[in-house]
Amino acid sequence: MGGRLLLLILICLITCGLASADTINATNVDYSRAMSIYMNEKGTVVSGLAGVILIDLTTGGNTYHRDTLCVDLYIDILLGQTYHTVVTDPNGATALSGKPNLGLVSWMIDNALLPGQQTFLSALPAIDWVTTPQQGAGLQLAIWDLVEDNGDGLDKGNLQASTTPGELTDPGVLYWANTYEAIALGELAHPTDLAYVYVNDQNGTGAQMLEGPQYIDGGPEPFPEPSTFGLGGGGLLAAAFFSLRKKIR
Repeated sequence: MGGRLLLLILICLITCGLASADTINATNVDYSRAMSIYMNEKGTVVSGLAGVILIDLTTGGNTYHRDTLCVDLYIDILLGQTYHTVVTDPNGATALSGKPNLGLVSWMIDNALLPGQQTFLSALPAIDWVTTPQQGAGLQLAIWDLVEDNGDGLDKGNLQASTTPGELTDPGVLYWANTYEAIALGELAHPTDLAYVYVNDQNGTGAQMLEGPQYIDGGPEPFPEPSTFGLGGGGLLAAAFFSLRKKIR
């Protein structure tokens, strides 16, 4: 009986490990909620896309179509490239990456991005829901500032709005970025772990981490963070060990 229990637990742990072996492919940018913008990164004006990225998440031969936003400002993600991914929640993603404020990002996604996609109760009025390119890009800028600069505003830190003539950050995008960041840091915001975070890897190298709204599509849901796994697995193995000792006695 003890041998069977140990074998069953080992199979369970192996299966749990395989459950995280999903892949994503960034298929396109949703230009109805994204646009190209200028911004100042560490003193250099750059141009890039900001807003909603469409991904295909594949597991067990099934593919699920989902919306996401970038978390890592300084790491690119390539369209059409396949990445291995672990689907986790903001707490698990913070444990894996050390990125701060993912709970606030989760709250913003739940209340600003998700309501525009499906019926969902939001703490924000409908006018603040992401339905335009400027709103999508603004939400993305706010996320980057919260994660990379701890929400210090877009007039200071490593990420700033561009004030260079001819390369200005779009005023509408900047308005929404400041609006979403102020809401996230204000009394309305309560950090949550409800968003889905995709911690991506390619050939053993960390890739762009993405965060998106909850999905009830039958696909992969947030994966327990490593510390939870380790504790749970260790407890199960210890139980099996003591069961075996009792059997031998």
